[in-house]
Amino acid sequence: MADFLLIHGAFQGGWVWSETAAALRELGHGVHSPTLSGCGHLHHSMRRGLDLNTYIQDMANYILFEGLSQVTIVASSFAGMICGALAMRTPHLVRRAVYLDALIPESNRSFVETAGESFHHMLEAHRLKGGRIQPWPLQVFGVDADKADWFRPRLCDFPEAAFRTPFPGEFDPLSVDSVYIACQRTPSPFIRAMASKAERYGWPVLPLDSGHCPMASCPRRLASLLGATARMESPEPAGLAA
Repeated sequence: MADFLLIHGAFQGGWVWSETAAALRELGHGVHSPTLSGCGHLHHSMRRGLDLNTYIQDMANYILFEGLSQVTIVASSFAGMICGALAMRTPHLVRRAVYLDALIPESNRSFVETAGESFHHMLEAHRLKGGRIQPWPLQVFGVDADKADWFRPRLCDFPEAAFRTPFPGEFDPLSVDSVYIACQRTPSPFIRAMASKAERYGWPVLPLDSGHCPMASCPRRLASLLGATARMESPEPAGLAA
């Protein structure tokens, strides 16, 4: 059995994992689904100065204070940046990194720089006052109509600085054992391109027939797939480099 640390994406909170977390616990796994500063039930603490480094520290502190070790990090979308930093900072505490339809970091480059021009325009179109970005349209998240009334009201604006903070230093894709889950109905071209990047790194790539937020649209199928990653053997270093 694995201990999972589930890290939500932009505009969301730990709430988004509720059904997936319950299903993982039914399978016998340990589950943690914290909320990033200024997000979800902590939205009242949104302030200028929140950025990628804040969120990396949020999760590093969570691992430290909860006494986690050999944890499997599951990072959704934006949280790939956080996951990559944790893998570099504390590889001895990370059993596996699972990038769930997530951006794979590039050394010293921000989310915007890695995602490219189309995302830059999307960011500009959703800018609010006070350095915040309003949530994307619901179709970007790929949430089905039967979950829309639950999902949409819980979305909160997100700090623009988080998208523009460079990844802190070099990113080594082989620092920890990593897996990529590619959601097959994701509309964003730059996210779809991440599966090919993962393959170039030698990571296993697992397809999932869902939109961009399977923790909301198909939580039990996602939990089953995450459970399968917990049973995967860690490859030898030579296999990772292939």
